[in-house]
Amino acid sequence: MLLATNNFLLPNGTFFAEIIAFLIVLFVLWKWILPPVVKMMDERKEQIRSSIESATTQKAEAEVYKAEAQASIDTAKAEARTIVAKANAVAAQLKEEGRQRGQDEYDRLVALAQNDIQQAKNKAVEEVQKEFGQLVILAAEKIIGEELDIKKHERIINEAIDATSKGMG
Repeated sequence: MLLATNNFLLPNGTFFAEIIAFLIVLFVLWKWILPPVVKMMDERKEQIRSSIESATTQKAEAEVYKAEAQASIDTAKAEARTIVAKANAVAAQLKEEGRQRGQDEYDRLVALAQNDIQQAKNKAVEEVQKEFGQLVILAAEKIIGEELDIKKHERIINEAIDATSKGMG
């Protein structure tokens, strides 16, 4: 009679069969399943490493492009400031030229007006001298009572008036 024991610490016949089955499954896993899995893991690891290197390279390139873009922006800003400064200088120059042209035109108009005034003054003095000469002759005729030689006396009177006006002016 077999002693049936329910002691789990004592191995029975199935225990050895289970160990053999486990070792066979372990061998099959190690021989045929594990190599493709390890190969796929290595490929995936290489793909991840390649992606990281690519990302690092792209990040470095992006930094270079960013630096170039910033340099371009800085250059454009500097050029814009230069253009604005030149435009302001041109505007100031044009303003000064306009002011100078206005001043020149003002000076020309003042000189022209002074010339017109001088001509009008000279004309008025001539008319006054002429009328004064005629009045003197008329007065002298009345005083003397006879007609004088107008042309001769007018010349003498004009010379006297010229001498007088030169002495005043």
